Amino acid sequence: MTESQLRLRRLAALAVLVVAAGAVVGSGALQGRLAVAVAWGEALIARAPLAGMAAFVVLSALSAMFAFFSTGLLSPVAVAAWGAGWTLGLLWLGWLLGGVVTYAAGRYLGRSAAGLFVDDATLALWESRVTSRAHVSHVLLFQLAMPSEILGYVLGLVRYSFRTYMVVLAVTEIPYALAVVYLGESFVAGNAMTFVLIGGAILALSAGVFYLVRRVLA
Repeated sequence: MTESQLRLRRLAALAVLVVAAGAVVGSGALQGRLAVAVAWGEALIARAPLAGMAAFVVLSALSAMFAFFSTGLLSPVAVAAWGAGWTLGLLWLGWLLGGVVTYAAGRYLGRSAAGLFVDDATLALWESRVTSRAHVSHVLLFQLAMPSEILGYVLGLVRYSFRTYMVVLAVTEIPYALAVVYLGESFVAGNAMTFVLIGGAILALSAGVFYLVRRVLA
């Protein structure tokens, strides 16, 4: 399977996930059961607020390092416990910390360490496309298009400017963090229409960036 086919399959899977999750939010019975789980998580956090915040930041950092894990699933609990503003800030901070770790692993521990988290073929492919002199606009586009856990390792391997990478990461993670928070809010409110619209906007952004990356790399 080519990289383009893989990306298209991921977009299709995301579309199915958004529709399915929207159906859950719109279903009174299913949403009610999940609301009980959210309330339980909120009560657990209320017992130790600072520890809960620290755990959420750490989990967010891990989600920026590993492809198989995402704190998006925890966003309804976070929004219910702290509100949209705090959730946005904590999520953004965690993703930045995860970016720092991935960059450091690539730069100071090398390919063997990065290969523990990203397969060698993917690392080699993107290392051939991204160099230490890559223009910031290209890095910005790649950061929007690629899973965030990949680019940090690659830029560390090629010894790209850490300061520039962090600026790019800080800017590009904001729209995704906003989307995750608003998805969590719409879930808590049981607003299926808003949930699907936000999910559709994420899909449109991903598809648009995918098209731009294909043109840049053509």
